[in-house]
Amino acid sequence: MRYDVAVVGGGHAGIEAALASARMGCSTVLVTARTCRIGEMSCNPAIGGIAKGTLVREIDALGGAMAESADVTAIQHRMLNRRKGPAVWGPRVQSDSPAYAARQRSRLAECGVDVLEDEVLALAGDTAGPSGLVCRRTGEIGAGSIVIAAGTFLAARLFRGSERWRGGRIGDISSDALEEDLRRRMFHVKRFKTGTSPRIVRRSVDHDRMELQEDEPGSFRFSFRNVECPDRRERCYTVRTNGRTREAALGALGSSPLFAGAIEGRGPRYCPSFEDKVVKFPDRTEHLVHVEPTGYGSRLLYLNGLSTSLPREAQERMVRSLPGFERAEIALFGYAVEYSSLDNTEIDRTLRLKRTENVFAAGQILGTSGYEEAAALGLLAGANAARLAGGKEPIFPCRAGSFLGVMVDDLSGVSRDEPYRLFSSRAENRLEIRQDNALTRMMPFAEELGTALAADAERFESRRMAEAGVAAAIDSARIEGRTAREVCRRPGWGAGEMIAAIPGLVEFGQEAVASVILDEKYRGYVRRSRKRLETRERIRSVSLDPVDSYMEIPEICFEAREALEAARPRTLGEAERIPGVRTADIEGLVVYLGRRGRRVGGGST
Repeated sequence: MRYDVAVVGGGHAGIEAALASARMGCSTVLVTARTCRIGEMSCNPAIGGIAKGTLVREIDALGGAMAESADVTAIQHRMLNRRKGPAVWGPRVQSDSPAYAARQRSRLAECGVDVLEDEVLALAGDTAGPSGLVCRRTGEIGAGSIVIAAGTFLAARLFRGSERWRGGRIGDISSDALEEDLRRRMFHVKRFKTGTSPRIVRRSVDHDRMELQEDEPGSFRFSFRNVECPDRRERCYTVRTNGRTREAALGALGSSPLFAGAIEGRGPRYCPSFEDKVVKFPDRTEHLVHVEPTGYGSRLLYLNGLSTSLPREAQERMVRSLPGFERAEIALFGYAVEYSSLDNTEIDRTLRLKRTENVFAAGQILGTSGYEEAAALGLLAGANAARLAGGKEPIFPCRAGSFLGVMVDDLSGVSRDEPYRLFSSRAENRLEIRQDNALTRMMPFAEELGTALAADAERFESRRMAEAGVAAAIDSARIEGRTAREVCRRPGWGAGEMIAAIPGLVEFGQEAVASVILDEKYRGYVRRSRKRLETRERIRSVSLDPVDSYMEIPEICFEAREALEAARPRTLGEAERIPGVRTADIEGLVVYLGRRGRRVGGGST
């Protein structure tokens, strides 16, 4: 068997990689150990959030499947971050996780992706240009390009108290042989950790003692396409931990694999286990826990915010200390996963492994920590694998134009010591790269990449014309003696107010009106952000060869000196992506180089 593109892994990254490749006309195979678990939500049953929701809309604009599947299987809608401006709002849906996985599997079949249930043991051939994959049962599969999207399965180990077993997820295998092959080929591999929360039998809890988390009805959808979405809703709740929850965790710390040293890998800073929270925040007795159904009418609830690898007895005490959970039945206890991932110095911004010609990587194997990040990287990796198989050079998005570009830039080329999570604060240009304008922002890149769908191109043109019509109407109208464009900048003026003042705008649609208003509202800030980004791009290639010792540079903080001395970056661009190095430290380096008589600017020294 020989394919244009072979994808390893059936998680969120692998699915989008395979779909992108198939849409671009490549013969594609997806290899996974258990086909029945393709697309499964291993952790919380939700899609989107702050920055993540915008990323899902970017995936949709690039032709991906996550947005549509999230819309069709949503059981609750919320818009996060409403206390701040619309530019950083985060759409999020609670998902029917079994239905979501089933829909993603059907998308693979519809696109003609061959799905093979097998274990990948190794890359075939030499490291510089592997000829395919070696599988346990099938043997060798030939491929022009390869995408490794192995998730948390590389040499993965599961932990719960004193329990230890192999697996990348409960009920699944650990991909030890592939990890050994990558190490044998001298790829730099490190260990990270993640975890999951207990699942509770729904009928065993008292919902009346919890706080209802209201659904936000409305017309919002992740996808720009017209898909029929069933109106099925579930109630979600919140509870807070208390002193008894804390004491249950503290009393079991001696049996914690995290604190006993059994787990060496570092977990995500922004999604710690509950035992980690009580140790790091000793004065805080209350922590918020979201009580989320795993599906429409499902028998199970997921306790988002109570991730733990403590022994079963401790988990039971913790859960039953929560209001309404006094008689709770635990269907599945929480556990931790330690796994291997590739060091980010191994990849370039196209997600290709630098020491190979045709191998790409995406998802948690690159140290990311969410479904959305994995899916977006998978789409880019799959598209670039298809481009390479078709004789074209891989490409990448710019940092200024998308959250995908921000993430790729953050991840590539610089070693990270903890799993990566995307936030709106990571994007300097976040006032311009919003969820409302993802289609118009991303369509030019989708066309260049080769993933744009014909119908999406038509929607893009329709949206572009609508926004042009809105802009023209606003330019010619006056409201209360002022131009409508000036009024756009007033606090409290949104699409509804503008349509009421200029009734003719209604024909262009509320979303187009809202985007034009936000563009005008943020215009001055965006202009300044672009200038900062242009300056940043100019200095990224400046060489740091003149620096003998970072420890002797007074213009940068001590933490940055240590980080830079350890990494020895070649350019300012590499230096700025090192964890612990702030913007102020980069500016200090520029001052230092100038003091040494080096001209900084114009991309040279």
